[in-house]
Amino acid sequence: MPTDRAHDTDSVVVADAAWIGPTLCLLLPIVGAAIGWGLTFIVDWIVGLSWFPFQGLFELFTELSEPVRLIVAIGLGLLVGFLLALWAVHEMLKVTVGRDRLGLKRGDYEREIDRADVASVFVEEKRMVVLGHRRQEIASVEFDLSRERLAAALRRYGYTWLPDGDPYAGEFRRWVPGAEGLPKGANPVLKARQQALEKSNASDLRELAEELSELGVVVHDKDKKQYWRLADPA
Repeated sequence: MPTDRAHDTDSVVVADAAWIGPTLCLLLPIVGAAIGWGLTFIVDWIVGLSWFPFQGLFELFTELSEPVRLIVAIGLGLLVGFLLALWAVHEMLKVTVGRDRLGLKRGDYEREIDRADVASVFVEEKRMVVLGHRRQEIASVEFDLSRERLAAALRRYGYTWLPDGDPYAGEFRRWVPGAEGLPKGANPVLKARQQALEKSNASDLRELAEELSELGVVVHDKDKKQYWRLADPA
């Protein structure tokens, strides 16, 4: 279960329970080692499947003696499991709700937002969104923690929490090339972003969304499609 951790009187951290990270680092290597051990029993069968990828590696593996096979398989399983655990821990969301600022960190994404710039916060479709005073999205991050704990932390420091989700959800329209009503220069950015969306290029998607934000456009994605609205209709 997610937990709230008060570091001091000026902030509260909403994050996964402290035991989850160490547990992943312990269990995933064990699971990886078990899979590696099981691989030693089926590797000869895999080599017989001409369509199976990495045939060269599996054939090389079969040339090893049985004791070496076991050591290599278990060792690789441990390593892969440990690396996967480190990645999972790295990708855990941490929200720091403070008296003066709001902090978001997930993986390589990190934002610090001044309290004065925050108009409201909501969670919808597994996304936490921070809205500014011009209806723009200041920050957006995948959210898998407790909404109740987040709401309590935000209210504790006077942030506006929107329990019903996005108040501007009805304004979004699906983007098509040459869509009317967009600011000058937005259509080419949306076209480039559509290509990044089809390729699942997360870094380009975020960078291009920031460019659209500077143009006064808010963009959401669903099923490889883009939906947009104007940040400030004025």
